[in-house]
Amino acid sequence: MILTVTLNPSVDKVFEVPSFGLGRFNQVESIETQPGGKGVNVGLMLRALGHEVVAMGFAGDGPGRFVQNALRDAGITTAFTVVNGKTRTNYAIIDPDAGTLTQVHQTGPEISPDDLAAFRTTYERLLGTAEHVVIAGSLPPGVEPTFCAELVRLATARDVRVTLNAREPIMAASLPARPFLAEPDLRNRESYDGFDLTDHDERLALARTLAESAGSAVVNAEHEVLLVSADEAYAISVPTCGLRGRIRLDDALIAGMVDAMIAGGALAEIGREGVAGALAAAGSPTGQFTSRADVEGCLARVEVVPVA
Repeated sequence: MILTVTLNPSVDKVFEVPSFGLGRFNQVESIETQPGGKGVNVGLMLRALGHEVVAMGFAGDGPGRFVQNALRDAGITTAFTVVNGKTRTNYAIIDPDAGTLTQVHQTGPEISPDDLAAFRTTYERLLGTAEHVVIAGSLPPGVEPTFCAELVRLATARDVRVTLNAREPIMAASLPARPFLAEPDLRNRESYDGFDLTDHDERLALARTLAESAGSAVVNAEHEVLLVSADEAYAISVPTCGLRGRIRLDDALIAGMVDAMIAGGALAEIGREGVAGALAAAGSPTGQFTSRADVEGCLARVEVVPVA
């Protein structure tokens, strides 16, 4: 069983608005409503690959019920901690004429100490049957980065591998707990911890720095995925994708990598399947791949290049 942790899930509303403009009337051409949050997206794609998935997180009223019901409809077991307040709703506006993607995100409900304690109890119980844990996404109010570090420590103490995909404060707090795979969330970033993300050598240096603490590290920026462990390093090109694909590209990358890790793949194969998953999602109208065949159909397009 794969356990996905999405501490700040969402309902994602994607609007397609041709010739979108600020401060004037806009006509919506289509609307999609989907469960969201990085861990939720990863879980949906891992389920599409045939894995048993249990999804955890904090779910508020209204939108939180929608997220849980949608996951159950997809064949995923839910173990969310129910909290006061409403799960957030995030908005994406796609303008196909201008080729732009505009995103507006809410912060999420306030999480209490009792909520954290209830979540921790459920998490520790589920670790008994988990083969892999994916912790991904942002934090709602009331949750500190050290809480994620604690979740990583609890899993690694039971020899359960953890993949962590998160922003800089969460990553910095959690690296000493030694996740198996660490990927910083680099969306809308030009630098990270002093490393220039526009420069290949700087990105490689960042990946190697992360891999000093984690078992392996991924840096996904500038249409390039760098996958590094203590004694191996690979570079894989990621082509530009459509607007919808950009919303969940990184989540598809993680789903493919986790699938390959569970199958016992070598580091190069983990990178190959991860990028194949990203390619499959990029070509999907929803930004997510929906079957193993989708991913396998993209494997031949992925070139994994060793890096000295």
